[in-house]
Amino acid sequence: MPAPIEPFVCGSHRAFVYEMGGVNLVGELEPLSAVRWQRIRDDISTASVTVPTATCCEMLGDLRSILHELHLERDGEKVWQGPITRIEYEHEQTQLFAEDLLWQMKRTVMGYGYDQKSPNIWAVTERMYWLANDLCYGLDGNRWNVSLHPHHSFDSPRTSKQVYPFQYTVWEDFDSYAQYNGTDYTCVNREVHWSDNHYAWKIIPELDENYLSQFPRVVEYGNELATRVFVTNGLGQAGLGTDPDAAYGRVEKLITNQAEGTAGSATAEEIAAWAASATRYTQMPAPLNVVIPANTTLMPGAPWSMDDLWPGAWFQISVTEMCRPVIGAWQRLHEIVVTEQAPNGEQVQFTAIDPPSQMIVPVP
Repeated sequence: MPAPIEPFVCGSHRAFVYEMGGVNLVGELEPLSAVRWQRIRDDISTASVTVPTATCCEMLGDLRSILHELHLERDGEKVWQGPITRIEYEHEQTQLFAEDLLWQMKRTVMGYGYDQKSPNIWAVTERMYWLANDLCYGLDGNRWNVSLHPHHSFDSPRTSKQVYPFQYTVWEDFDSYAQYNGTDYTCVNREVHWSDNHYAWKIIPELDENYLSQFPRVVEYGNELATRVFVTNGLGQAGLGTDPDAAYGRVEKLITNQAEGTAGSATAEEIAAWAASATRYTQMPAPLNVVIPANTTLMPGAPWSMDDLWPGAWFQISVTEMCRPVIGAWQRLHEIVVTEQAPNGEQVQFTAIDPPSQMIVPVP
């Protein structure tokens, strides 16, 4: 029998400074005037704290960007970690700004290129691991103590992309696979996770409209319907994915990734990989989704814990007080933003996004 779900409750924060790598504690920042942190899908998250200078001015004066990290705890649980990237000293307070540990990828230049054209087509999630491990964190013995967690599915997207040395930073290339090749990634504390965005590697409890500060909408998206999808490099060749339906006929969509190949160069294997990607984007009938307003506050009593709030996590939501009710519609977390400031206490806001047309559930 599964353990009962603990209702969501408001929390309080503590902030600590560590040396690079997150092992050696420098000290605690207290008292805190304000705390703000986020977790986000397909981007680098940020955090900030405001500290009066009256009690720990000496430690604040000794801090150095990048050499020191900001760590946040919420009710004793570590919720955010990353290098301090800006320090602002004022007469009565100091503000510390930090970015998560993807920052290191953003500041590492790719000294190596690669060519995935046929017959060297790679799975996207495997290429992303090579980028993160071999070209970034592994270069200096993982001095940042980052843990990498790729989630490979049986149907992970593939690509024939080619990249030249010094063309990108590691993060720019890593991020491009989320932008163009159907993957998601996120960083929580010292863990970086990524997967095919159809792969529901984390599923959290169902939600309903009673736990939202703003009432959601139910929307049917006619422009998302597509019975035929073409994936192309924009140079005269394309792969086709279809989901035919006589009632709708030809409703087509074009997806262009100019980073793949040159004019007339795509092989049959590469075009087949494009066709497999195209099939993922077919959508019939038009999707009916629940739209949760951005930055909706999660109300106390909701069936989520802070450990559930990972960007990219899948959840179902039901809305019954509508002309067209929706039961158990799937959504994915995109971003959470947590703030605590006297005298208002804590506020947890989140933004969700529509799921892709297909869902792959991990096999136990």
